[in-house]
Amino acid sequence: MPVAKPAAYARSVKVVLAAAAAMLLAGAGGNANGAPAQSRIAFGLEHGSVSSLYTVRPNGTGLRRVTVPPTRQDLGGDSGPVWSPDGRRLVFERNLPYWGNDRFRLNAVPATGGIAKALTPGPFDVMPSVSPDGRRIAFTRLVASVVTPAISLFTVNARGQRPAQLLAGGFDLSPAWSPDGKAIVFSRLLSETAPIDAAELFVAAANGSHVRPLGPGLNGVSPAWSPDGSRLAFVSFADHNGATCPGSNCSPNGELYVVNADGSGLRRLTSSRADDEHPTWSPDGTRIAFASGFVLSKEGHRPWLMAMPAVGGHAVRIGRFAGVLDPAWSPAGTR
Repeated sequence: MPVAKPAAYARSVKVVLAAAAAMLLAGAGGNANGAPAQSRIAFGLEHGSVSSLYTVRPNGTGLRRVTVPPTRQDLGGDSGPVWSPDGRRLVFERNLPYWGNDRFRLNAVPATGGIAKALTPGPFDVMPSVSPDGRRIAFTRLVASVVTPAISLFTVNARGQRPAQLLAGGFDLSPAWSPDGKAIVFSRLLSETAPIDAAELFVAAANGSHVRPLGPGLNGVSPAWSPDGSRLAFVSFADHNGATCPGSNCSPNGELYVVNADGSGLRRLTSSRADDEHPTWSPDGTRIAFASGFVLSKEGHRPWLMAMPAVGGHAVRIGRFAGVLDPAWSPAGTR
């Protein structure tokens, strides 16, 4: 079992992959100009080594705490939130370490706060994505097996029932439903030991058939569809513009890219030494929010919540908090 890590580490897809591999082997500041006024951005926020869920308006006001994780080891917590289509519920991953071992389960909570309800048993269920009709949740599950261990995509219904394996044959991460519900884009590694920058973007039909690369040479993680389904934002590590830690074997920092849904028109959005992670589109498709910062304080600030035009341009900080994880923009009309 992997050793539990502070939330800043555990919530990076880089470390999710590393933790899964270990288990297999062992067994109000800036204003986001142009953003819809009636929407909110959900995200994990670290306090020490524990993360909780919060939401905030796109202009950085109205910060609201949503969850209080019942962790007893000052480790783990809540992160990876995604909105239900009606904006009333958040599905997220909760890590409650037990004797130093991570235990990830999917949970759901009212978007205004309240008691969270476990949806899956774990011990390693992460990276949820809710279907556009709200009926299914896709996620990444570690299948611990002596014979055929794997990191695979699964689905459950909105109540966490009827689990079904969606894909097999790879080490698959970060699924995202298309806005029309007909496809799921995700990241695939060929083995549990492959570096994160080798993850390739794939797309499949919603039932798991017709699996194919999104485009030639498109490597990245955390894909996110634009509201109209015409484009995808994602994180690429191809630029090697900084690293998450000082060692030579550390993962490079991420940069944001956008690409057309057919794999054409690749365009880089960010260029900084900070680790830019987890893009999410505004409801009108004009802006992209993301987390940007550094793991080590000597390298720079802890991750901020940022937003920028979807066509590229100047990024603006949202709010004055630091330690942001996995932002997710709500549907329009969410208060």
